[in-house]
Amino acid sequence: MTRVYTTIEEAGAGLTRSVVTIGNFDGMHLGHQAIFAQVKEQAAALGATPVAMTFDPHPVAFFRPEAAPAKLSVSPQRYALMGSYGVEAVVALRFDQALASMRPQAFIEEVLVEGLGAVEVVVGEDFRFGHRREGTTALLREQGEQFGLKVVVPKLVEVEGEVVSSTRVRACVAAGDLTMARRLLGRPHRLVGEVVHGEARGRALGFPTANLAVAEGMALPPDGVYATRLAVGSDGAGWRAITNIGTRPTFGGGARTVETFVLEEGMETELDLYGEEVTLSLYRHVRPEMAFASPAELVAQIQKDVAQVRAYFEEGDDA
Repeated sequence: MTRVYTTIEEAGAGLTRSVVTIGNFDGMHLGHQAIFAQVKEQAAALGATPVAMTFDPHPVAFFRPEAAPAKLSVSPQRYALMGSYGVEAVVALRFDQALASMRPQAFIEEVLVEGLGAVEVVVGEDFRFGHRREGTTALLREQGEQFGLKVVVPKLVEVEGEVVSSTRVRACVAAGDLTMARRLLGRPHRLVGEVVHGEARGRALGFPTANLAVAEGMALPPDGVYATRLAVGSDGAGWRAITNIGTRPTFGGGARTVETFVLEEGMETELDLYGEEVTLSLYRHVRPEMAFASPAELVAQIQKDVAQVRAYFEEGDDA
């Protein structure tokens, strides 16, 4: 299991020699995965611990909360993914004024070298750190030399001629292009949250749903119907499902909800997940959310949607 440290002092007590990568790692996309693979490889060669340093909240959210980017993952989900990609320890620092105002040279010496015992740092070419983002990869190399700290900048990962980035993934999710988002992430975009009680309208219509309380600020696709998979916790691919994201305009609208109906045979009416933390994997957009003249018309459309999603999974398009 990946160790998680929340202070430099705590990390320093548990780490003596490390290869470190630093970033927000919100997307955990193919570019991040390539960095983690290099950290793991270099750590093995140097007899060191592969470490990822990340921050909470996102620095943009600290300086300009109104401009905070939509989240592609929640912290526990991100740490678990890091572990699956070979990271053995995560240093999750609270981003506050003290950290924001730290001079680059102090960050290198006090945090990386003295705190984490870093012998190598792997970062993206656009990496910036320290007070007013004055620190660059060039400065990191220059200052790191006196401490025997090697700096590695891997080649950027591209898909279809464009660099893979969290910004690009967010744009795909916002546009409902879940197929491209899945290519950039190497897995489906996932929402994590607790199943809560809703208004039971789905059950009354013959389609009982699990209502997911999604963490605030998560990246959501446009309102509509989606082919999904639902899993308890974070393990396994989960059950085939169909999900509606939206305001239920047929019933007068309201707060935006995420409601999922499980398609596995025999589980349509027996599944009870209230209070469980679940993971919803989003695979494909089926149709926009729309208002129907009557509940009967809505039920007829849901039946068509269910048939379409079943066919999607039977064709193996989620592989």
